[in-house]
Amino acid sequence: DGSFICGDAEDLTTARVKPGWKELLDALIWLQCVLALTRLWWYAVERGEPLINQRIEQHRINPPTSRLFAWLVRLPPEQSDPTFRHKLRKRPWYLAPMRIDVVRGIYMLSDLRFWGITLQAIFSLLALMIPGDGPMFLLIQLLEVFNHSMVLQNVIRSITSRPNALLQTGGMALIMYYFFGVIGFVLFPEMFQFERADIMGGRKQEPNNNGARCTTIWKCTLVVFDIGMRTGDLGEAMADDQITWKVDVPGMENESDRYLMLFKMVYTFLFYIMVTTILMNIIFGIIIDTFAELRERKEHTESLISGKCFICGIDRFIFDQASAGGNGFENHVSQDHNMWRYLFFHVYLMERDFDDYSGGESYVSEKTLQLVKDADTHETVMDIDTGRELKISKQQQDLLWFPQRDAMCLAGQGSSEDQALAEQLEGLERNSAVAVVQLTAKMDSILAARGQTPT
Repeated sequence: DGSFICGDAEDLTTARVKPGWKELLDALIWLQCVLALTRLWWYAVERGEPLINQRIEQHRINPPTSRLFAWLVRLPPEQSDPTFRHKLRKRPWYLAPMRIDVVRGIYMLSDLRFWGITLQAIFSLLALMIPGDGPMFLLIQLLEVFNHSMVLQNVIRSITSRPNALLQTGGMALIMYYFFGVIGFVLFPEMFQFERADIMGGRKQEPNNNGARCTTIWKCTLVVFDIGMRTGDLGEAMADDQITWKVDVPGMENESDRYLMLFKMVYTFLFYIMVTTILMNIIFGIIIDTFAELRERKEHTESLISGKCFICGIDRFIFDQASAGGNGFENHVSQDHNMWRYLFFHVYLMERDFDDYSGGESYVSEKTLQLVKDADTHETVMDIDTGRELKISKQQQDLLWFPQRDAMCLAGQGSSEDQALAEQLEGLERNSAVAVVQLTAKMDSILAARGQTPT
């Protein structure tokens, strides 16, 4: 009758949608596909190109630690220059790509964020093209929550920021699992099982589908790995009724099989100590310590942002004490030393022609920027994006034009101790100047007495 039925007798081999909701779901899938493809294009064009240029510049100064990756992204000296694309002459379309084009593709493919956005776009297309269960592919979009939560991103970074330590410890854990699997195959091949057999009427069901006899070392290792990872106790995988204190040998019924029981106790105890307690806690400790380190680094950064001026470096409480309303720091960082205005000023100098600079602009430009010259023609290179003179930041910038440890709003607000210290310094400067004049006069008189020309 067109109604949605979900009963025990229904064969739910495919996903079903209530009548009337399919059209809405299809419209949402189309919208998701358009947004996913648009986001992929935006990231590759608007974000990918600047990030690639930044990584090329970073690796030009500090090469990658991985030898393989360093070999893959190796560039000729002229192509590693950040101004290379501005100096490059136009090439015909049929010419083979240069090395830098290949390296740019490698950098893009090594970007995990790019792969995440690409997978979201692919799964959106699969949800649109595959009938029936296709909308299930949209579940991958729920992972987008990681891009909007710094806490979740720190959780992921705590796992990925120290991969070498985690991989080496995890490799050691796998070796120990294999080690205990081999010992179990030698000593207890008939005693391993994933779960206890079902009992009906006082008898075990046959066949026992839950059993896992260690007929090979590989099977034993799988049992040890599965039970050890899930429960942490290898004794759960061994049937208690298979190890008895008595020996079923004619004439030896009253003798204890104490050695086999002792082997089992030592075997399970060593696994619990070495693998479950030590190795697994080392892995968890690495992750927890890394997360704590990332959290402390984040808190330290936030304390610097909220407690100290980015431009002059003066602490927050100094501005708050000097202000009448107690909000001097907020007014200072938003009006006097707004860091975004300094950034805009830097961009303004890069885009403005050198001949149009004022006196102050020329002074700051000389400290921070330099014109790019062609090595062959010695002419100024023009920016292919703006058509103006190409300027780049100096590697060693002179930041003395920044108001370091100084602010105009604090003029005359210094403490009495600071004023006294400033007066003492001024007195020392005056006394030093007088002493220099006196010494110069004495030297001139001595040279004149000797018949030499005074300096």
